[in-house]
Amino acid sequence: SHRDTAPVTLTTEADATLLVDARERLKKQLVGDLGFNIGYNDLMIKLVAHALRAFPYMNARLAAGAEGAETYIRHLDEVIIALAVDTEQGLLVPVIRRADEKPLRQVARELRTVVDKARQGEALPEELSGSTFTITNLGMYEIDAFTPIINLPEAAILGVGRIKERPAIHDGELTARAMMWLSLTFDHRLVDGAPAARFLQHIKSLIEEPYLLLA
Repeated sequence: SHRDTAPVTLTTEADATLLVDARERLKKQLVGDLGFNIGYNDLMIKLVAHALRAFPYMNARLAAGAEGAETYIRHLDEVIIALAVDTEQGLLVPVIRRADEKPLRQVARELRTVVDKARQGEALPEELSGSTFTITNLGMYEIDAFTPIINLPEAAILGVGRIKERPAIHDGELTARAMMWLSLTFDHRLVDGAPAARFLQHIKSLIEEPYLLLA
């Protein structure tokens, strides 16, 4: 992937304080129904799926043209989010299809099912392929920013760092806020820097103000 693409990585820091609060509220409200706690990966899948609909040029890949024709950029109709998962078989990418159309409860249930199957070596090929965008989360390992490698043939991959309380200026005052680093690696053959930056900026805005998902 690194050899065959023109990878560029952008990083930004988001104030995830309201996202942390939203997750705590969702955990209390949904644990009885789901039987488990809503996680940040569930929320990030919904946030990214929303952003891909708002910026469809990120939901794209290079496609081969007819014989003798050049490759072209193909924009995809379906949003299929993959989550990079560490397993005994190595790194696998179970997918959530039509992630933008499904409620959070359904995404959370499907994600746990497909991740468990991947870790047990029982996932079907279609549960590990066909993604249009990948998320990789290293926050649990106390990693902040990093340079994720694009999951070909996708246009980009989002790296999610840990959430940690840090001093920050909020409403003109110095206070402790839950901050999160985001790292977006994109293929410069498909997307230019400014459009990719706007996409990452939108994800940041959704993390900082999760209620925008309802807009």
